[in-house]
Amino acid sequence: MRYIYAVEKPEKTAKVGHRKPPPTVIFVAPKAVASLYVAASIGRLSALFPRWMSKKVESQYDVTSSQLMLMFLLTQSEKMTMGQLAEMLDLTPRAITGIVDALTKKKFVFRNQDLSDHRITWIFLSPQGKSFLKTARPDIATKLGSLLSVLTRKEQVELVRLIEKLTDHMKEQIDE
Repeated sequence: MRYIYAVEKPEKTAKVGHRKPPPTVIFVAPKAVASLYVAASIGRLSALFPRWMSKKVESQYDVTSSQLMLMFLLTQSEKMTMGQLAEMLDLTPRAITGIVDALTKKKFVFRNQDLSDHRITWIFLSPQGKSFLKTARPDIATKLGSLLSVLTRKEQVELVRLIEKLTDHMKEQIDE
């Protein structure tokens, strides 16, 4: 039987050179049971992050995290189609329409029909949207930096790598 061990690493205390007691084992479980702990941890993070965003960002700027992500994507490209946005954000076209409608109402984005193919609608970041992001981005980055400050830069890179790996694998399984 294969086992998974989760171990706390010793941390430095306030006194220079002093460390906490040696690492302690959080759980030792058969791999199948440990997978449930991993899934539960991912679930907790998935539930907590939107609440954190709501409290720390959305309430201050009157935009949702999905709206922010869509606007950040538009800063990377001059224009994107509704389909491209849906694919990049892993949302349904209907959800993207709702987000774009809300941002259009706030005058942060605007739509234009493609001249050669009227089935295609291009979404652009408006001057007001660019101005909003220019003002809000430093504060949002500071807040996210504060949240992630418990992780070293190396741990942050590893976390992103692992999340992307798991996300790609989940997409493959969904598409089977």
